[in-house]
Amino acid sequence: MNIYPLFTTIVAGAFTFSLFKQYQERKKFHQLLWTIAMLAYAIAALMEFLMNGDIFGPTVWAFKVYYVLSAPLVGMLGAGVMYLLVDKKKADIFTGIMALLSLALIVTGFMQPINQVTLVDAFKGPLGEAFHKAIHAYTMDVRRYAIAINIVGGLTLILGAVYSFIRDRRRTYNAFFVIGGLLPGLGGTLMGIFGDPNLFFEFELLGTIFLYAGFVYSDRFIKNRDEKIAERLLADP
Repeated sequence: MNIYPLFTTIVAGAFTFSLFKQYQERKKFHQLLWTIAMLAYAIAALMEFLMNGDIFGPTVWAFKVYYVLSAPLVGMLGAGVMYLLVDKKKADIFTGIMALLSLALIVTGFMQPINQVTLVDAFKGPLGEAFHKAIHAYTMDVRRYAIAINIVGGLTLILGAVYSFIRDRRRTYNAFFVIGGLLPGLGGTLMGIFGDPNLFFEFELLGTIFLYAGFVYSDRFIKNRDEKIAERLLADP
């Protein structure tokens, strides 16, 4: 049994709870988007764990839930970044595009029948390799939406963090967001190079940890900044 996805589920679940608490305190829309994204992340990781051969194995329903949530969560993370970097109108447009692509993926992903033979064959090997092979159980009519969301949302998340750091070098927590955004995709690439299927899940877990760490550091940065501003206001005669 590959237990890494279970660890990812736990970390993503804790991250979701922290984000929701922050949203309740500050009521910022990007915090709501990130909360939804990390909840989807936790559910997708749980599906990865449940598809272990010792649990449910290659079931169509679990794979569909995993697939239709994996890309939209990236899009919502990217949309959240847009609200921090550009004016609300542009961020709304970006979020709308991500939402439409996500809706198209969810509808087509659930409605289109999966090639059961392809799915079962994919899961005859190690679990990490299985998810990479199993995507071919869907036709490109479904996969094109996931590809578009992953590319646009992922680049927005990573480049947005880099741009935020360039604007304010004190925001070192952005390094965690960049690393966290890069690691999941890097794990899939290295898995193919080194032939170690566990790299897919190991890098996915590390990516979640880095994103969570970036959130914790950013939250502390904002609280410290606000406290200093309040102190200066009180000291100003």
